[in-house]
Amino acid sequence: MKVTDITCYIASGLLYVKVDTDEGVSGFGESSPMRSEILADIILQVVKPQVIGRDPFDIERIEEDVMRRHYKISGQMLAAAYSGVEIALWDAKAKYLKQPLYNLLGGKYRETIPLYGSSMSRDLTHEQEVEKLKEGIERFQFGAVKIKVGPRYGTGLPVDLHDDAEKVRRVREAIGPGIRLMIDGNSSYSYIQAVQLYEKVKDCDIHHFEEPCPYFDIEAYVKLANTLPVPIHVGEQDWNLFTFRDFIARGACHLYAADPIKCGGLLSAKRAATLCRAFGIHYVPHNTTRGVGFAAALHLAASTPECNSYYEYSIEKNNLRGQMLTSSFDVGEGRIRVPDGPGLGIELDEEKMNAVLTVLK
Repeated sequence: MKVTDITCYIASGLLYVKVDTDEGVSGFGESSPMRSEILADIILQVVKPQVIGRDPFDIERIEEDVMRRHYKISGQMLAAAYSGVEIALWDAKAKYLKQPLYNLLGGKYRETIPLYGSSMSRDLTHEQEVEKLKEGIERFQFGAVKIKVGPRYGTGLPVDLHDDAEKVRRVREAIGPGIRLMIDGNSSYSYIQAVQLYEKVKDCDIHHFEEPCPYFDIEAYVKLANTLPVPIHVGEQDWNLFTFRDFIARGACHLYAADPIKCGGLLSAKRAATLCRAFGIHYVPHNTTRGVGFAAALHLAASTPECNSYYEYSIEKNNLRGQMLTSSFDVGEGRIRVPDGPGLGIELDEEKMNAVLTVLK
């Protein structure tokens, strides 16, 4: 089997990748949606020439040729671009073998995965946030939810710890003590601000504190993980094996979250999971897409023992990625069933994709 073509489908906040082969089998992948037009250009100009004519089963060598050959421009953008191609290669291989993807990644370790309802917005009033979460809990029976705190890294907005703490308290009061509550700073705080916020909400029984400080600041995370009595969750931005190693080995987190659509794909994510096993922490693959990348992360979680925590499920409406699927994921009673069909186990509406997305070759 040889790769014959690679196609990108893009829109604002979406980048799907299709890999065609000479066996008539095609695979789909997804890259991070951040600046999809730039990533698509990297895929077509940098990654594609290294993949055309290759056997999808030679994935270690393909990864080496892409990442080492272009080491002068290595970084998060190249890793995210390659992620979509890499996932598509896995999908094509599994379809060719008529196997669900998890069987190629280690087999089905678990059939269903517990979910937490994730609110992605920062522009709601506290009352609107509460109603949104309550609606999600009622619909999906989530056992846990997550909210955003802080202004988000890079916005230039001042940090209002009082308002952030008030939001956490309002949500805790509304959902009651039986639902686990997680908070996500998206790199908003300095070390001391993260400590101050936790002090204000420590009686709210926080299940984990995600990315409170700038994601690259390993020294801040080492201090946080050894200071605060709350699990620290980080890693969704990371792509380099040595970054995985440093955060995990130095005790800078309790949950690690390398995202398969950002970190270089499923093989790279598996390496992060192995490190988590070696150091006795949880691996929780980050993904909020509810589309192709979400399916890939589900197969990763299904086949990886270290993925033994709640998995993120976006409760945002009007999800464009999900609209490209011919059917929705099987979600109920706070859990999601891993797709069992060949490859990723999902079907994409290519006619709709060609009609509503920009197609690049």
